[in-house]
Amino acid sequence: MMEEHPAATIGRWSRLRSISQPCIGAAAISGGALVILGVRLSWFSLFAGLQPYRGVDVLNGRLLAGCGALSVLAGVWFLWRSSSRLRWGIGLLGFGLLAFASWTLVQLVILYRQLSTDPMMLAKPGPGLIGS
Repeated sequence: MMEEHPAATIGRWSRLRSISQPCIGAAAISGGALVILGVRLSWFSLFAGLQPYRGVDVLNGRLLAGCGALSVLAGVWFLWRSSSRLRWGIGLLGFGLLAFASWTLVQLVILYRQLSTDPMMLAKPGPGLIGS
């Protein structure tokens, strides 16, 4: 049997979809901007902060920055013209960014532990990768 939907329910559903479109676009734009900001900050430094290493100095940081820029562009495109394929693409890109940034963070912790054993290096982690 077919059930009938009153007009109020259909109007409510379209209102909920229109609210989610700006939220998805804003989340993609702000997430990409945060990744780019985290890549620009220092990831770690040597010699008590005299030699900082930012994310854009290494390949993984450049890849994160590129994907962050892609996320910003996808968010703007989604605000301009939404589609379910683009919504799935934004979600997969966000998951990929999360996985890659987490893997890079684990590798950075391993590097920090190795460098902190040398008393001449004076390694110190920075806020960059945690921010992204």
